[in-house]
Amino acid sequence: MFSPTDIANEALDAAGLEYTLGDLEDGNRYAQVCARRYRPCLAALLRSARWQFARKQQPLQFLGDTTGQYTSSTIVVPPWIYEYALPNDCVQAHYVPQQPGTQMAPIPQGNIAIPSTPLTSATYTNNWAGRRLVPTRFLITRDVNYPPQPGSEWWEVQGQSPMGQTVVLSNVPCATLVYTSLVLYPNEWDVSFREAMVAYLASEIVLPLTKDKKLGMALRRDQIAIVKERVNQARISDGNEYWSVNDHTPEWISFRNVGNGRGWFGGGSGYGDGGFLYQGYSSLALGDGTAY
Repeated sequence: MFSPTDIANEALDAAGLEYTLGDLEDGNRYAQVCARRYRPCLAALLRSARWQFARKQQPLQFLGDTTGQYTSSTIVVPPWIYEYALPNDCVQAHYVPQQPGTQMAPIPQGNIAIPSTPLTSATYTNNWAGRRLVPTRFLITRDVNYPPQPGSEWWEVQGQSPMGQTVVLSNVPCATLVYTSLVLYPNEWDVSFREAMVAYLASEIVLPLTKDKKLGMALRRDQIAIVKERVNQARISDGNEYWSVNDHTPEWISFRNVGNGRGWFGGGSGYGDGGFLYQGYSSLALGDGTAY
């Protein structure tokens, strides 16, 4: 069984520092430096590639609904129909899948609607089994209309402040979100991520904790090289494994229309400035001032 303290001690070893932590919250100089950099390094590394162990799909919590069908609040950032709270363990949102058997927007009152009773005697169950996830447009933004409840510990929840919270806007009712989650327990990491995390943390703590700055810079360079190699392997693995069939529009084709106002994916389509459907990974900021 591994704990964050074990990862911090491995990072101290990789940084050439002859010290062993009893606990990450010991309070000494070594523990303080490791603790300050541990969580930011973990979040940044999770965003750097599509680490499959961190993939999560979860129903979203309603905040607002312009139709008034699902919640009492009809306050939603226009031109969207539904507004949801961002999951508190989300480090990067990828897409909101279209719900099977549902529509992108409720049927207007008085319009021709699909009969509520079946036309045949056959039974039908609406579920996800065997269905391919079809991404839809969504937008991550901030809304001041939904501040935390009075007395809540908002500082403990990602995306919340006394002035509002981070929300997910979508036209899908009862939506779910596919995202990279904040996996805090090293036991759930795969081997490549663990090695990358140790090297990344070592590259961030070596200069504050070493007396020989020239040696520290050399050690940091070596650890950054390890991080790049592990992240590159994860990105290649994702490209080889993520899609098992070729029945979708390739990302490099879809990306041409993002933000140029010409395509359905772009900002000028009349549906608002929604996010790219298959959002991938973010650049990883490194201690030497570069990004990968």
